[in-house]
Amino acid sequence: MSQPQKTNPRAVGAAGGLSETSNRPHHSTIATPRQHRLLQALQNGPLHREDADRVAGASNAPAVVAQLRARGWDIPCEWVGHIDRDGKSGRHGVYHLSDRDRLKLREMLAER
Repeated sequence: MSQPQKTNPRAVGAAGGLSETSNRPHHSTIATPRQHRLLQALQNGPLHREDADRVAGASNAPAVVAQLRARGWDIPCEWVGHIDRDGKSGRHGVYHLSDRDRLKLREMLAER
């Protein structure tokens, strides 16, 4: 039995749909309704983690983001400081799509 050929993902190039910060190619489908809802919301702009939970319909939006990242989507998270209701400082994540992936998503949604 022959072993499958390994390919160099960097050789795919921009036309192959590589993320700006990843060597993984984009998949042409979005696997779950949660992923679809989250990407559509991110198309409109950044989302705080708690808002991402509500939009995705999940209590753990970071898991949905991780699934999308595994599929090649470039979804950076910016840590933003805040003061909670007890006066303690903390940080929360704000997700956004990279400019390239926002364009890629716009093209994908237009094809539907």
